[in-house]
Amino acid sequence: MIKSKVFFIFLIPVILALMVGIFQEFYYRYKVQKDLNKLNIEIANLDKQKNELNNLIDYYKNESNLEKEARVRLNLKKEEEKVVIILPQATSASKFDESISGAGGVNFENLPNYKQWWYYFFK
Repeated sequence: MIKSKVFFIFLIPVILALMVGIFQEFYYRYKVQKDLNKLNIEIANLDKQKNELNNLIDYYKNESNLEKEARVRLNLKKEEEKVVIILPQATSASKFDESISGAGGVNFENLPNYKQWWYYFFK
């Protein structure tokens, strides 16, 4: 009986040490699996980005696409080609400001918002 008590006293710390080691190993495996999943997602994103870049490279290898992009981004023109610049017309907001300030001599910019709307709808 005394031997079994002594054996039991020495056995409890050994079992506790083994349990702590097992739990630590499970936690370590959990962290490794979590990191592995993150890395797999990152690999998938990088592969997708690589495919997109390869598609862009193939797109720009074509001479007509390259010329088109040079025209748009670098304002390229061919020899003997004439360029026409079309300026945008006055926006409706500026016309509205002119009509309000012209009608009745009201300084539209200094009015509160509700009065601006009043002039917009009723004047």
